[in-house]
Amino acid sequence: MKRTGSKKTLTTANLAALGAERLADLLIDVAEGHAQIKRRLRLELAGEVGAGDLAAELAKRIESVADSRARIHWRKHKEFVRELDMVRAMIAGRLTELDAALALSMMLRFLDLADWVFQRTADAKGEVDAVFDLAVEDVASISAVAMPDPRLLTDQLYDLLVSGRAGLAPRVLKNALPAMGQDAIAILRARIQTAMASQKRVSGTFKAAVQVLSDALGDVDGYIAQFTDSQAVLPPIGAQIARRLMAAGRLDEAIAALDRATPGSFAQLIGTVLGRPSLPGPGALEWEETYIDVLEARGQGDLAQDMRWAGFERGLSVERLRDYLKRLPDFDDVEAEDKALAHAEDFHDLHAALDFLIRWPAWDRAARLVLRRASELDGDRPELLEPAARAIEGRHPLAATLLLRALILDTARYARVARYKDAQHQMLEIASLVPAIADWSDHEDAEAFAARVVGYRRW
Repeated sequence: MKRTGSKKTLTTANLAALGAERLADLLIDVAEGHAQIKRRLRLELAGEVGAGDLAAELAKRIESVADSRARIHWRKHKEFVRELDMVRAMIAGRLTELDAALALSMMLRFLDLADWVFQRTADAKGEVDAVFDLAVEDVASISAVAMPDPRLLTDQLYDLLVSGRAGLAPRVLKNALPAMGQDAIAILRARIQTAMASQKRVSGTFKAAVQVLSDALGDVDGYIAQFTDSQAVLPPIGAQIARRLMAAGRLDEAIAALDRATPGSFAQLIGTVLGRPSLPGPGALEWEETYIDVLEARGQGDLAQDMRWAGFERGLSVERLRDYLKRLPDFDDVEAEDKALAHAEDFHDLHAALDFLIRWPAWDRAARLVLRRASELDGDRPELLEPAARAIEGRHPLAATLLLRALILDTARYARVARYKDAQHQMLEIASLVPAIADWSDHEDAEAFAARVVGYRRW
């Protein structure tokens, strides 16, 4: 039996005790026949010589990937991902320590590979995508300490916008801003706008880049100009525009932008057709939040309060109700909370109501809601029903049982194999709650329920 702290355990201290020369011999042996280990060792040695030597070795690896025309076979995919991430990590780590400006330039060269790499590999699990996402984040940390040549940096960023992977380049640009002065930002924006003027169909990447640069320059109008009229009427875009106008103190224009982008009646129409109101989507919620903030900035607190309450009533937003209540005088907030909880308990969407009452929390009301509307529970909502059952099982075992039953029945009825183990655990939980249930009311008892489950499937 191996003792804790054994000298045979692979730890840094134990390996260091072998001595530098012996470790070097071991590394040579291990690297024999393993090209990736050899490359890593060469990079480490190059870093010991200096930043220029390490950058030259990294450039070779980047150019090797860029020059290859072969598709990455699926058997080589993981090795290729490890190779890519090794290059990224060496740039973000060792090279940044040695020369941050050189590291920033090298990371931009690495990111320029993205589009070509994705053409050569089937990245079903998103592993390659994850490496380049990390590289985008690395640009932010390197830019915070780098002092690059402004001309070289703007050239590289422009080239990345022209040939880089769609959607990636504007994110890189935003993260590189700390390494750019205002003059460089203005020069790069002017260069992009000149290119846009000659395009019959203006590049979406260029538009996004101009918005990033306009934000950096504090140019609200430059940001807004990149949206078409048909885009500016979309609620989330109207909210983005309004937030910038509000920050610039242009409050009337902010309200006008929001009014132009008022969430339309399409969602309401769909809700009417289906016979039930629809909950607001994320875009509408962002628009509403921005409108409230602009009203507050204009000194229209009463209108902002009305909008908070209306927003809560429509979508049962915990955050909206909390914001509403904390602005009320003492004692008024208690009455308003009671009114809000009663509204939630009678809300048309059972699952939205349950989620709200659990998160508020108002667990007595949540249990009452479950007992009253158990037949409407959707058992394919484990992310909601299971935590809700855990929350209320102490004081409301019957309601918790009904929540777990909904999950079990859905699993059995539709043979959801992936959830069989979960259902078995839920059955055990229900059994543990049975002694605490004195009155089953109109609901079937434990034996009747178990027989019904067996009727669907034996686990």
